[in-house]
Amino acid sequence: MSEFRLSFPACVIAGKNSLTADDLLLLRKYSFPDGIRSPDDVVVMLALDMLCPEKCAEWHDYFVESLADYIVNRCPPAGSLDTMNAVWFEQVFAEDGIVRSRHELDLLLHLIDLAPPAPATLTALALDQLAIARADGRGPMQTGRAAEHAHLSPSDIAYVRRVLKHACDNGRLALEEREREALLRIDGSVKGTRVPAWLDILKEAGIAAKSPSPEEPAAPARWLQVPDSFFLDDQLVA
Repeated sequence: MSEFRLSFPACVIAGKNSLTADDLLLLRKYSFPDGIRSPDDVVVMLALDMLCPEKCAEWHDYFVESLADYIVNRCPPAGSLDTMNAVWFEQVFAEDGIVRSRHELDLLLHLIDLAPPAPATLTALALDQLAIARADGRGPMQTGRAAEHAHLSPSDIAYVRRVLKHACDNGRLALEEREREALLRIDGSVKGTRVPAWLDILKEAGIAAKSPSPEEPAAPARWLQVPDSFFLDDQLVA
């Protein structure tokens, strides 16, 4: 099997373990003068992202925008996403159903924004990041999240709305089964009463909300506090 090697200036930048704004200018000029145009370019981007733990603020936007442009506009079918694109994304950017980093999640969301309607595979993957963060405390959406948050927060609701905005159709959400299952996984992470905004989403998706488990009714108190043993004692009864 042939060994992939980083060319200049990517090899030098990777060796520094950091990526500065000046480094990014070099990459734009020499490594990607026409943007990301091939699978090898994608490999270089991912290698730099992995090998450079310290990255300048500009890297995030460049990573998201350049890779999204390649996936949507350079990979067939140009200008849209299909199931093959979705499967490729999940194989490259996720592991065991969890997107590896925040900017890779932002790439996923940007793809959903750019090429509506996105395949259900991608939208369900995006929804699952919220379910995993809430239920298991893992994944990019776990960062900054409180350890215990029983209800869905306004930002959680906004996230779901963003992912599913292209499925809106006259007050309802036209979803495929995988997307509905992802919503159910999110709903399963909710403890107690569902907030109205979440109930609206479930209703639009045609999903019946689960009612909170009723508490066991308290045993009625006796007006006369007499222990049961009193009535079972043969000597007292006789």
